[in-house]
Amino acid sequence: MHIDELPPTYKNQPIWKSFLGAFRGIGHAMAGRNFYIQIIIGLIVIILTFILELYWFEKLFIIVLVSLVLGVELLNTAIEGVLDFMAKTHNPEVGRIKEMTAGAVLIFSVTALIAGVWIFGRALFL
Repeated sequence: MHIDELPPTYKNQPIWKSFLGAFRGIGHAMAGRNFYIQIIIGLIVIILTFILELYWFEKLFIIVLVSLVLGVELLNTAIEGVLDFMAKTHNPEVGRIKEMTAGAVLIFSVTALIAGVWIFGRALFL
Protein backbone atom coordinates (compact mmCIF):
# COMPACT_ATOMS: atom_id res chain seq x y z
CA MET A 1 0.00 0.00 0.00
CA HIS A 2 1.38 3.37 -1.02
CA ILE A 3 1.04 6.47 1.20
CA ASP A 4 -1.35 8.04 -1.34
CA GLU A 5 -3.69 5.08 -0.81
CA LEU A 6 -3.89 5.57 2.96
CA PRO A 7 -7.01 7.10 4.44
CA PRO A 8 -6.62 10.84 5.15
CA THR A 9 -6.66 10.19 8.90
CA TYR A 10 -3.28 8.43 8.65
CA LYS A 11 -1.31 10.40 6.08
CA ASN A 12 -2.29 13.87 7.36
CA GLN A 13 -2.14 13.24 11.08
CA PRO A 14 0.04 15.49 13.24
CA ILE A 15 3.54 14.22 13.95
CA TRP A 16 2.82 13.99 17.68
CA LYS A 17 0.19 11.35 16.95
CA SER A 18 2.83 9.27 15.18
CA PHE A 19 5.07 9.54 18.24
CA LEU A 20 2.13 8.65 20.49
CA GLY A 21 1.54 5.52 18.41
CA ALA A 22 5.21 4.58 18.67
CA PHE A 23 5.13 4.96 22.46
CA ARG A 24 1.97 2.85 22.60
CA GLY A 25 3.83 0.20 20.60
CA ILE A 26 6.63 0.18 23.17
CA GLY A 27 3.99 -0.13 25.87
CA HIS A 28 2.45 -3.13 24.10
CA ALA A 29 5.88 -4.77 23.93
CA MET A 30 6.47 -4.12 27.65
CA ALA A 31 3.52 -6.38 28.38
CA GLY A 32 5.74 -9.22 27.17
CA ARG A 33 8.24 -10.75 29.58
CA ASN A 34 11.34 -10.60 27.37
CA PHE A 35 11.11 -6.92 26.45
CA TYR A 36 10.32 -5.97 30.06
CA ILE A 37 13.40 -7.85 31.32
CA GLN A 38 15.57 -6.25 28.64
CA ILE A 39 14.27 -2.77 29.54
CA ILE A 40 15.21 -3.35 33.21
CA ILE A 41 18.68 -4.66 32.29
CA GLY A 42 19.15 -1.78 29.83
CA LEU A 43 18.25 0.82 32.46
CA ILE A 44 20.66 -0.74 34.97
CA VAL A 45 23.42 -0.78 32.36
CA ILE A 46 22.81 2.85 31.38
CA ILE A 47 22.80 3.93 35.04
CA LEU A 48 26.10 2.08 35.58
CA THR A 49 27.47 3.77 32.48
CA PHE A 50 27.08 7.16 34.13
CA ILE A 51 28.18 6.03 37.61
CA LEU A 52 31.45 4.47 36.47
CA GLU A 53 34.30 6.49 35.07
CA LEU A 54 34.02 5.68 31.39
CA TYR A 55 35.24 7.58 28.37
CA TRP A 56 32.54 9.44 26.44
CA PHE A 57 32.79 7.06 23.48
CA GLU A 58 32.35 4.04 25.79
CA LYS A 59 29.19 5.62 27.21
CA LEU A 60 27.93 6.29 23.72
CA PHE A 61 28.76 2.75 22.60
CA ILE A 62 26.89 1.24 25.56
CA ILE A 63 23.83 3.41 24.92
CA VAL A 64 23.83 2.46 21.23
CA LEU A 65 24.13 -1.25 22.06
CA VAL A 66 21.28 -1.09 24.59
CA SER A 67 19.14 0.70 22.01
CA LEU A 68 19.96 -1.88 19.33
CA VAL A 69 19.07 -4.81 21.59
CA LEU A 70 15.76 -3.18 22.54
CA GLY A 71 15.00 -2.28 18.92
CA VAL A 72 15.69 -5.79 17.68
CA GLU A 73 13.54 -7.22 20.48
CA LEU A 74 10.70 -4.90 19.44
CA LEU A 75 11.01 -6.13 15.86
CA ASN A 76 11.10 -9.74 17.07
CA THR A 77 7.98 -9.20 19.17
CA ALA A 78 6.17 -7.54 16.25
CA ILE A 79 7.12 -10.29 13.80
CA GLU A 80 6.00 -12.98 16.25
CA GLY A 81 2.72 -11.12 16.72
CA VAL A 82 2.09 -10.99 12.98
CA LEU A 83 2.93 -14.68 12.61
CA ASP A 84 0.64 -15.65 15.48
CA PHE A 85 -2.15 -13.56 13.97
CA MET A 86 -1.75 -15.11 10.52
CA ALA A 87 -1.13 -18.73 11.49
CA LYS A 88 -3.90 -19.84 13.80
CA THR A 89 -2.66 -23.42 13.92
CA HIS A 90 0.78 -24.92 14.47
CA ASN A 91 3.01 -24.47 11.46
CA PRO A 92 6.66 -25.65 11.47
CA GLU A 93 7.68 -22.87 9.06
CA VAL A 94 6.29 -20.24 11.43
CA GLY A 95 8.28 -21.87 14.22
CA ARG A 96 11.47 -21.65 12.16
CA ILE A 97 10.87 -17.96 11.39
CA LYS A 98 10.28 -17.24 15.09
CA GLU A 99 13.49 -19.06 15.96
CA MET A 100 15.42 -17.00 13.41
CA THR A 101 14.14 -13.70 14.77
CA ALA A 102 14.93 -14.89 18.30
CA GLY A 103 18.40 -15.78 17.01
CA ALA A 104 18.85 -12.20 15.81
CA VAL A 105 18.00 -10.95 19.30
CA LEU A 106 20.45 -13.45 20.76
CA ILE A 107 23.28 -12.26 18.48
CA PHE A 108 22.72 -8.63 19.43
CA SER A 109 22.37 -9.49 23.13
CA VAL A 110 25.54 -11.60 23.28
CA THR A 111 27.49 -8.92 21.40
CA ALA A 112 26.24 -6.28 23.85
CA LEU A 113 27.14 -8.54 26.79
CA ILE A 114 30.69 -9.10 25.52
CA ALA A 115 31.19 -5.36 24.91
CA GLY A 116 29.70 -4.55 28.32
CA VAL A 117 31.94 -7.01 30.16
CA TRP A 118 34.95 -5.62 28.32
CA ILE A 119 34.11 -1.95 29.00
CA PHE A 120 32.82 -2.35 32.56
CA GLY A 121 35.59 -4.81 33.41
CA ARG A 122 38.21 -2.28 32.41
CA ALA A 123 36.48 0.44 34.45
CA LEU A 124 36.07 -1.76 37.53
CA PHE A 125 39.31 -3.72 37.63
CA LEU A 126 41.99 -1.61 35.93
